[in-house]
Amino acid sequence: MATKKTASKPPIKERAPRQAAPIVRTHFFEPDFWAQHLVPALVLMAISFVLYGITVSFGYLQDDQLFIWDNSFVQNGFAGLADIFGHDSLLGFYKDPKLMLEGGRYRPLPLATFAIEVGLFGKGNPGVAHFFNVLAYGLTGVFLYRILLGLFPRREGGSLARRSLPDRQGLAGGGVGGWLFSVPFLAAIIFVSHPLHVEVVANIKSRDEIFALLGSLGALWAMMKYFDTQENRWRWIAAGSLLLGLLSKENTATFLAVIPLTLWVFSKLSLGRILSACMPMLAAVLFFLMLRALALEAPIQHPAELVLNPFLGMSASERFATIFLSLGWYVKLLFVPHPLTIDYYPYHVPKVSWADWRALVSLAAYLVMGIWAFRQVRKLRTTNAGEGSGWWVPAYCILYFLLTISVVSNIFVRTSTFLNERYLFMPSVGFCLLIAWFIARKLPELLRKSPEQPNLWSLVLVGTIAVLFGLRTWTRVPDWGGDGTGLVESAIKVSSESYRANYYYANLLYQNRYSKIENATDAASLAQKKPLLDSIEIYLDHSLNINPGYRLAARLKVQTAIIRFNQDKDLDKLLKVFERLIQNQPLNGEMLTTVLDVLKSLKGADPNVYNFFCHRVGYNFYYVKMHDPEGAIVFLNLALANYPQDKNTMQDLKEIYTSMGNQAKVLEMQQRMSQ
Repeated sequence: MATKKTASKPPIKERAPRQAAPIVRTHFFEPDFWAQHLVPALVLMAISFVLYGITVSFGYLQDDQLFIWDNSFVQNGFAGLADIFGHDSLLGFYKDPKLMLEGGRYRPLPLATFAIEVGLFGKGNPGVAHFFNVLAYGLTGVFLYRILLGLFPRREGGSLARRSLPDRQGLAGGGVGGWLFSVPFLAAIIFVSHPLHVEVVANIKSRDEIFALLGSLGALWAMMKYFDTQENRWRWIAAGSLLLGLLSKENTATFLAVIPLTLWVFSKLSLGRILSACMPMLAAVLFFLMLRALALEAPIQHPAELVLNPFLGMSASERFATIFLSLGWYVKLLFVPHPLTIDYYPYHVPKVSWADWRALVSLAAYLVMGIWAFRQVRKLRTTNAGEGSGWWVPAYCILYFLLTISVVSNIFVRTSTFLNERYLFMPSVGFCLLIAWFIARKLPELLRKSPEQPNLWSLVLVGTIAVLFGLRTWTRVPDWGGDGTGLVESAIKVSSESYRANYYYANLLYQNRYSKIENATDAASLAQKKPLLDSIEIYLDHSLNINPGYRLAARLKVQTAIIRFNQDKDLDKLLKVFERLIQNQPLNGEMLTTVLDVLKSLKGADPNVYNFFCHRVGYNFYYVKMHDPEGAIVFLNLALANYPQDKNTMQDLKEIYTSMGNQAKVLEMQQRMSQ
């Protein structure tokens, strides 16, 4: 009997166990940094002290009052540390939360160092604070050099020092020229000598900028160490460093994007792995936001003023056109840091529309830079490793610049000025790296010379930049010395259309010159008084024409008007000045107090001038226009005290009291009118 054959089943193949993806370990850093690079580190520190050592003889200036010498938290030394970390950084100055700046300021770490200095060295020692500013600045240059050494390895004997990095021309060029002509050292030298950094180093308060960059670079360094060692502690060290930067200034948060970008560009790490490793830093940002929310008072809303909002009165179109004009200005200052000024307030930077070619060129430049840089970096992993001329390096520099400038660009968060030189401190790293890369790598390539080796044209370019930047820094630093006169005088020369520059120069002339001869009776002093007062009023009037609501200028204008009245006894001219100031600043308490004191002292003046002024200001302005009966009554009562028989003033008061429902006062006015 035949047997039925059955098809045999093929044997089941066992699946091989899935192997975990191999961990890519980077080799950013070589051991024994100090043994190999002590000399360049000392050179960077020496240059910092050569350029800025003179500042140890300087005093307090500018915002130092708010954050240091007139801040009670700081002046309490060690005892003030709890208040510094527990409150708005300016509460120690303003005392009253209602007077705080809109949005709040929570930058406790630099204030804590100021308080520690007070505790250790006593009050009124600005030289100590200046020394630590220069020291921190020099350390920032050294730290930048350290990190760039990890990102830009040199060839040794023709082979790559770090095989885990992208083998792209422009990154691993080299030769054996040593550190002097390397990308890291040139970038660090350009950084420490850049004239735009004078404000950050010479102004003690701006330690927040230095600490913010130090904390940010520290976080990047720690993340590079993590991928070198795979030791988890480095992720948390990075988070701690980033938190210290955030406690110095909020723009540190931009490194939450800069660090992943840097790791992705300068290694073969996957984006997912980079982002996963950065989670502790995200936690640090969230922790900072919680601390900030707990420390700051309730949100404060201030009246709309040009002092707080430089875009006041602009349309949306004008605002963005002016923003891009300012962003173009930033790029110009990086390449040509002259002239320099502390004052970019309205309208040194002019209000413009899109009809202004400068705004259009700036917008186009930023769009082209951003799109080009994004595309260059995006194709970094897809192109052949040996192709290209290293254009992804400038692409990285551009993206770094765009990320770090974003928070001070006025596009996302409004600041109190159009632009500021200290706002470029962190973004300038991208510029310095770009110039160093061009000199050490790209220019030799174009000249068919060995990269990172001296050649005539590179030496000429390096020498020109070093001399020009060094000289401009050297000549700018003294402006920050003395009592601030140099800053004010340099500002009015450059920022002649700024309301602040005009006011501060007028105030300088008044305080330093006019007040010293105001009561003098000798012939020489008398000859100086009138032309000096004329000059003061020219700058003061220009300030108020630009910004009619500027409170500081209004108070000084009252003083000069009083001086004029004491000289010419022209009551009508005096009261017209008062009227214009009141109409522009009806809530300026300090100015109004002075004006009211002057009006009281003029009791018995010509009622045709005095009382008519009180009617215009009290009835027409405060009552009819401002709907402020209380304010109106103050001025109308002055008129009635000046001329008790003035029935027009009585009629004004009767109408106001009637609107307020004060029948007793209405009856009083009726009785006086019938007499």
